Amino acid sequence: MLINALIVGFVVAFAKFFDWWGSTQLARPIFIVAFLGLLLGKPVEGIILGAQLELIFLGNVSLGGVMPSDITLGSIFGAAFAIILGSNLESAIALAVPISMLGTLLYSVMKMVVTSLVPRFEKHIRDKNYKAFTRLWHMQFWGFELTYFLLGFLVIMVGTDAVNTLITAIPDWIQRSMTVASTMLPAIGLALLLKMLWQKTLAPYYFLGFALGAFFFYQKVIDVADGVVKTQPSNILSLVQIAFIGFIVAALVVMAELRNNKKGLKTAAESAVIEDESEDFFND
Repeated sequence: MLINALIVGFVVAFAKFFDWWGSTQLARPIFIVAFLGLLLGKPVEGIILGAQLELIFLGNVSLGGVMPSDITLGSIFGAAFAIILGSNLESAIALAVPISMLGTLLYSVMKMVVTSLVPRFEKHIRDKNYKAFTRLWHMQFWGFELTYFLLGFLVIMVGTDAVNTLITAIPDWIQRSMTVASTMLPAIGLALLLKMLWQKTLAPYYFLGFALGAFFFYQKVIDVADGVVKTQPSNILSLVQIAFIGFIVAALVVMAELRNNKKGLKTAAESAVIEDESEDFFND
């Protein structure tokens, strides 16, 4: 358990390092949970959990000063408990969502502490005391990283048994409800993303992707017994293949828009030249 706690603490600090330096998107679940699974010796489970958690938080973005939830903390802790305890995806989701909301409170506190140091930074700049400025910057940065490392370490060391007891004590009907919710949450994540990006001109592409996934299937033979052939629908195109087709369509659209923009700029430039020549004629 000590090794697992150290690994989770390191991954949390590693993810928050990317949050500190800018929007690299490397703290998103699809990357950081896969990285966590690799370090915990469960790379396949990490990739699966990362992809599922990414779908849930896909439309969860920070706009301005508003941070709806800390998806990094929620995803890491939810996936960590699921991998360490050998639980399923439903348990990871059940833990990730509330932990992400609690993580927002901690992140807000950390931002308040960092912001409170701004007057001291300004004083060091006015006094041209660059050594003190550098020292204070390193103190706040490593304090930030150490806080999140200790959080990840202590949560796994202290909370694993409690979480295991909680998951074991959950009644069957609640676990079935969690299973249903786990299949609905990815759709909600996609819906949140579409709400921000939706335009009438994009509607045909949305329904094209739906049609490729829903209509292109065949009847796969799964069993033949006593002359009776049992079949089930099986998709011809996988999600990866559909995504590849979508990438090609997106590339064609972007190239067409670039050509139109170039034509528009060329037309505007030609119009400007004609206007200049007309003004010169009248001036002469």
